[in-house]
Amino acid sequence: MSDEWPLRQDPESPVIIAHALVEDPARLAFAVLDDDDDWFVSDGAEFDEDMDVNRRLFGALSLREAVELLPHLTALSPLPPGMAADWDPDRSTWLLSSVADSDDVAEDREIREARIAAWQHPGSPVDEVQLSTALTEIPTTRDAPARAVRQVVREPDGSWLFVGFEVPEEEDFEVEGLELEHVTRLYPDVVGVLRAAPGQVFDRSAPGSPWELVEG
Repeated sequence: MSDEWPLRQDPESPVIIAHALVEDPARLAFAVLDDDDDWFVSDGAEFDEDMDVNRRLFGALSLREAVELLPHLTALSPLPPGMAADWDPDRSTWLLSSVADSDDVAEDREIREARIAAWQHPGSPVDEVQLSTALTEIPTTRDAPARAVRQVVREPDGSWLFVGFEVPEEEDFEVEGLELEHVTRLYPDVVGVLRAAPGQVFDRSAPGSPWELVEG
């Protein structure tokens, strides 16, 4: 790991981690970054209503210790709060998702309302939008291609589709869903084309190139 700290959180901040991972890091299943920007890392076990069960399953490490144990956590440095990442060991890739609501309905509503109030772009930050699959993945291999949005589509019904450079022109592709705010946090250069009206399509020739209106 580089001497430069790779994550935005304090390296001494606490991480809730499954005891099983301390014994065998290869059992890593997923990581969650909650709305308070705190990490939860698991072998697949979820929190239980029984606190005694939770104490048996989970403990705490500093974030620095967690990264030393699981260095591929550093690939999640761009992950915004409120997201989860499943670990695919066969492909050495994180698979991203927006976190579903918790058991605390009142707290979920408060967080949701605060996000909507702070949103300064068209649409809603909690709208689910579609992305080509590779845009919802973070590979950790050294030869992994850069991830970037090539095309932004505002469908006639007002919904959004974001297409990456990995998708060949005029070919079918698989999509996944994320919340709109999470997309803008992962790919901030799409913010400028959120002004698209329904039916419009913006495209660009290369990452970092200017967006061009190509339809609508």
